[in-house]
Amino acid sequence: MGGLDYPTAVSTVPVADHGDTPSRLAFIAVPFALAAVLAACSTGAPTSTSVREPDATDNSAAAVETETPDAPPTAEPSRPDEDELAATWEAFHTAWVEQASVDDPDPAEFQEVAVDPDRAIEALVAQRGDSRLVTSDTELWPRFQVTGDQASITDCAIVAQHPDGQPDSVATVTTGWEATAVATNDGWRIDTAQQRDLFCIAEELNDQLLAAYRDFRAAKDAAWDPPDPGHPELERTMTGAQLEFIRDLLTEHQRDGIVIRDPAPTDNAVVFEVGIGAATVSDCARQVPERGAFDLETGTRLDDLIPPVQEGQLDLQSVELRRGDDGVWRVSDQAGTRDTNCEPGSTRYVVQ
Repeated sequence: MGGLDYPTAVSTVPVADHGDTPSRLAFIAVPFALAAVLAACSTGAPTSTSVREPDATDNSAAAVETETPDAPPTAEPSRPDEDELAATWEAFHTAWVEQASVDDPDPAEFQEVAVDPDRAIEALVAQRGDSRLVTSDTELWPRFQVTGDQASITDCAIVAQHPDGQPDSVATVTTGWEATAVATNDGWRIDTAQQRDLFCIAEELNDQLLAAYRDFRAAKDAAWDPPDPGHPELERTMTGAQLEFIRDLLTEHQRDGIVIRDPAPTDNAVVFEVGIGAATVSDCARQVPERGAFDLETGTRLDDLIPPVQEGQLDLQSVELRRGDDGVWRVSDQAGTRDTNCEPGSTRYVVQ
């Protein structure tokens, strides 16, 4: 599976320090010292530089406020927030894929997003070699860890691309990234960036897809025992032809009094393939004896519909998922193979 090779941007911009606020103590002490000297000269009393603490009714010249007003706190330099970091990372990635497709990449395109635009271009040119890949669509799944003015970025970008001059040869690939960023006076700037795995799945996306698959399985179990083509969980977990097929089958089974139970665990399900708004989840499970078709009234097993489970039987199920306009993943198609030689949990590409 082909894809862009990604470079490393470099160096760090320091953040400027702020100075201290001057104290006012020196200006307040002078009148009290002068008053004490004048009093000693007029009465013959011993000279003293101490000041008597005034009471609430004292109107003498010594009853002057001696408390020093609190100095205003030194303002902390403002730090750009994580939303700004996400915007900078997206802009950096956009500049990268755009410049990777042209003959003469322009450092100016990285001016607002990279610590050192020239070195970013040098790395880009070195890594892309002779290839010119045009990107038509991108979906980023970054994770950020911010510590002070430093940040680390882990991402698995989903990219639809084609060779320059071959727009009909579009392929969707995933590319892992590890990057760092620094907060400067002008906002976040990408400091280093390097490619990780060629095939990967962001942890957040992986969790969404597996949850959608498990919800789909749970919805079928609930809708088939007893069979109910109007069960609300069907529309929440399925879409398109898959939803129509399941409802039609449930209508038949409701008429004929047929229950289907599929309680096999889903712990070994994995995301097998991922695209922009589309994915495939594969599940190889050791089947359980409770799997089967049953008569609704008598509970009798209907082995002509679903044969009894053999000891150690492995069943493979794959589902296609689509992400709706509401952001919810739903199953759009499914296929299964009974009693096969699949390996449970054999493929995992999750970026931690």
